[in-house]
Amino acid sequence: MQAGKGLMMKRWIVFLVPAILLLGMIGWRISQKNAETAARKTQQAARGKAGSIVEAAVAVRRDIVETYEAVGSAEAPSTVNVTPKVAGRLQYLQVREGDSVQAGQILARIDPAEVQADVRNVEATLAEAQSRLAQAQVTEDATNVGVGAAIQTQQAALATARAVSAQASADQGAQIAAAQAAVADAEGRVEAAKAEIASSEAAIRTAQANLENAQVSLQRQQSLVKEGATARQNLDNAQTILKVQQGALDEAGQRKENALAAQNSALAQQRVAERQVQIAQNKAKSDIAAAQAGVAQARATLSSAQANTSQRSAYQKNLQALAAAVRAAEANVRAAQARLGDTVLRSPLTGVVTQRSLDPGGLATPGQTIVTVQAIRQVWLTTSVPEEVSRSVYLGQTAVVRFDALSGEAYTGRITQLNPAADLQSRQFQIRVRLDNPRGRIKPGMSGQVVLETKRARNVVTVPREAVRFTETDRAADGDAAGAATVTVVTAENKAQVRNVRTGLSDDKSVAVSSGLEPGEKVVILTGREVKDGQSVRIAEAKRGKDGGASATAAQVAPPAGAGGGSQK
Repeated sequence: MQAGKGLMMKRWIVFLVPAILLLGMIGWRISQKNAETAARKTQQAARGKAGSIVEAAVAVRRDIVETYEAVGSAEAPSTVNVTPKVAGRLQYLQVREGDSVQAGQILARIDPAEVQADVRNVEATLAEAQSRLAQAQVTEDATNVGVGAAIQTQQAALATARAVSAQASADQGAQIAAAQAAVADAEGRVEAAKAEIASSEAAIRTAQANLENAQVSLQRQQSLVKEGATARQNLDNAQTILKVQQGALDEAGQRKENALAAQNSALAQQRVAERQVQIAQNKAKSDIAAAQAGVAQARATLSSAQANTSQRSAYQKNLQALAAAVRAAEANVRAAQARLGDTVLRSPLTGVVTQRSLDPGGLATPGQTIVTVQAIRQVWLTTSVPEEVSRSVYLGQTAVVRFDALSGEAYTGRITQLNPAADLQSRQFQIRVRLDNPRGRIKPGMSGQVVLETKRARNVVTVPREAVRFTETDRAADGDAAGAATVTVVTAENKAQVRNVRTGLSDDKSVAVSSGLEPGEKVVILTGREVKDGQSVRIAEAKRGKDGGASATAAQVAPPAGAGGGSQK
């Protein structure tokens, strides 16, 4: 029994000791928690008496600039496609994409063999036309001399007839001798008329031969024109020559008719003279009449000779036609020489080759682009602005452009073109900014960001954007910081004062305050918890920004609810 009681006692001890120890630990933990709670309450009471810790910034005066940013593409202001005017095999082309070229530099050559053959052909045609003109000028001079001599001869004959008539009237007794002389004279005229007939017949044969040659030449030129082997001008020249030879034939026929008439007249005079010899004694008056008839005949012959002067007009027209043919041939030579010059292609401007479309040995045709040259010493940055921004954009306005491909390097230019009409679909206005590009770093097609100043508020009171509180109704329609708002001002007594202000323009850091705040006043920008009007505050140390406002990291404090605004540029 005793042994059993001892065993039971030991078991109770084993369970009792751990229970006592556990209860002791629980009591110790409860007393420690109570101490921590009391300490926390003490600290909270101390902090409440000390005031909230805030970050603050000083309101300062400075310029606020509102900008508009857009993305555009770089373009070359001058782009020229170099194309040939003549067709041929490309003989020379050494420039490639990226090569710099100067204005007037030879870029390519086309094989000139075919054009050179055309030049030689038209030069030969010119020489032929000049030869025909020279021959016609020589013929005209000879004809003019012959016509002049004939007129002088007939004038002398008229004078002789008049003298005969006067002599007959003065001395009728000499009529017989005069009649005999008239017979001899008439015989001479008959022989002269016969000679003239023979000469005109020879001229007819010559004119017929020339006419046949001209007809053969015209037929040959017509065949060549149909085959495309000669110019249309050569056919026109052949037709002109045919007309001239036909005129010469008609003229020779007229001369023959005139000679026959002269022969008949001389024969008639001869018969009259013979009759006058027979009846000279009885018909003195008839002698006088015959002499007067001789005067009339001489006058008629003179008139006929003078009528031959009309040939001069025909020759003049022929010379004019031949001279026109020479001028046309000269024009053809100049045109062919110009085409020969067109086989050399030169750069029209100083720039860079941006495209090469053909290689040496290829067939070039008129209008086909061989190379493209762009001038890039100055480039355009083309972009668009919306309607509301277009009111603030003007020609000559300064713009800053940054290119991502150039590590954001900034270029300053001016607006040189502004389209006054908006695109009907996008309702945006296209603008072009001219940029100097002396080193050629900006390439056509590069994407760039354009920054345009749209508004500027000068020397206005500004505070950091974090200092301004807006409600939904206070915000502008575009979400920017503009309109009625509040700021929390730290007074000289370190009290928080919530003050209504009127805001204006803003940039990425600051907001302009037009009323309700004075320069030099401190405003709360960051706080651990919301600060109420009249609450005591303590300003914590903070880094000062370049614009005079304070900044703090997120690890220090969190921004109060409702602080901040839109990212108006």
